[in-house]
Amino acid sequence: MNKLKATGYLRYSDQKQHGNHSLEIQKSHIQSLADRENLEIVEWRADKATSAFHSNVSKRKGIRLIFEDIKNGAEAVCFYEESRLTRSISDFYNEVYLPIKEEFPHVKFFSTHSESEWDPDNPMTQAKLTFAAAESEIKSDRTKDAQKSLLERQQPTRPGSRTPIGYDMIDGVLYPNEDAPVVQLIFHLACWGHSHGIIADYLNKSGVTSKKVKYWNSSTVGYILSNKVYSGNLAWNVRTSYSSSKPKDEAEIDLFEHTHEPIISSTVFYLAKQVNDLKNQYGIMKTPYYLRSIIKCKKCNDVLVAKDNSPKGKKGQYMIYKCTGCNSSAPIIPIHHAVLNDLQKKWSTQLSSFLATSKKQLRSWSAKLATTKSNIKQLLQKTQFNQISLETDIQNDTLLAEVFDTSLQHLRNELSYTNGTLEEIASLLEDDYLDKILRVLMQQSFLNFTDTELRVFFLMYFEEVTINFDKNNEISINYRLSPFVSLENSIGYITEQFN
Repeated sequence: MNKLKATGYLRYSDQKQHGNHSLEIQKSHIQSLADRENLEIVEWRADKATSAFHSNVSKRKGIRLIFEDIKNGAEAVCFYEESRLTRSISDFYNEVYLPIKEEFPHVKFFSTHSESEWDPDNPMTQAKLTFAAAESEIKSDRTKDAQKSLLERQQPTRPGSRTPIGYDMIDGVLYPNEDAPVVQLIFHLACWGHSHGIIADYLNKSGVTSKKVKYWNSSTVGYILSNKVYSGNLAWNVRTSYSSSKPKDEAEIDLFEHTHEPIISSTVFYLAKQVNDLKNQYGIMKTPYYLRSIIKCKKCNDVLVAKDNSPKGKKGQYMIYKCTGCNSSAPIIPIHHAVLNDLQKKWSTQLSSFLATSKKQLRSWSAKLATTKSNIKQLLQKTQFNQISLETDIQNDTLLAEVFDTSLQHLRNELSYTNGTLEEIASLLEDDYLDKILRVLMQQSFLNFTDTELRVFFLMYFEEVTINFDKNNEISINYRLSPFVSLENSIGYITEQFN
């Protein structure tokens, strides 16, 4: 009697199990199963250190290879027992078993813990999957509870995770070490618009290393710049899922403030994040067109476009700003010189007033947000009252229930965001970094700045630049009251909704 060709599936969930006998035990039992059921294992597929609870079953490499094996002639799939497949009740059935059965109905499934062909509709099989799912939920809850207890102590302790570059961890508390200046340098360069790759190249060429990093790459730099730990806070529960590094929205992150000594000031951390926002809005910062998107035509009020009309082989010699409304244009170099000369003059004479207006604007935003917060709380209470009043109607109308749930969640998110923004403003008001950096800049010539640095500076400090083509390209500059562009935009959005 010919044997059915089969593929054997192995999995263990924890990297700590690597090198022990878990796979050998599974393999031995599956081989015994194959002998009993007259099967020939032609391929062994394994998913190592893959969590059955967090890792989507159909996306595992070993599972995907099983699909290929069946397409290539395999007639059976063998596995150790249900928890080796999944800790979810339905994902394996819906994403693996059914698709295979629909396309290849002759394929059979076998478990070492079943006496005959594996049947997902069997009550005993369903019970095993239910118990496996419950076990994983219990383990997950225990882990989360343990982390929460550490974080909610009077002196929060960092739960088990890798210690960030620039810190040592002693008794669960982070302390800056000798690599802290490297982190400060990375943030400083990022504040001026330099990309993660440029920063990594600079550190490597300069021979800068740390205890954890001997060769820098852009992903390491990006991880440092996105980590709230450097501002003295612990951010927990930051990823959208166990298997995805995509960050959650700010309102969904568990933030424990002032848990350890910061390496980066509140202002530096804010400015680095703001530069990232500016890149998302305006594109890369490394461009010779420093004023692109902020220079307008006086007559048409149209934003000028950046163009390079240089003939072939003479790139950059005829770079211009052009108005598409009146077709007027001017070379970028004299425009840039006029802007830089105006900036240099006002920078040295109006520094003190600029610092004062920055603080004044922060306090004004704080007052507006306090009013907004009060309005959101009143609206939230009113919505909750209406929900209670219409409880009977809501129970009989799923659409109405969804409307209330969505509205309440939106208001809670906006309230959380408002509270976070108020705290951020308070931190910026307490920080003296802006005063220090502006006084350092007073001693510098803007002619020595790189293209990237000038682009970032103009976007932060210029509200608008206008050029009057009819008056010999006369330049007028409308300066911002503060460099906190992202904060101004977000506050304007939320206050318009609720004030």
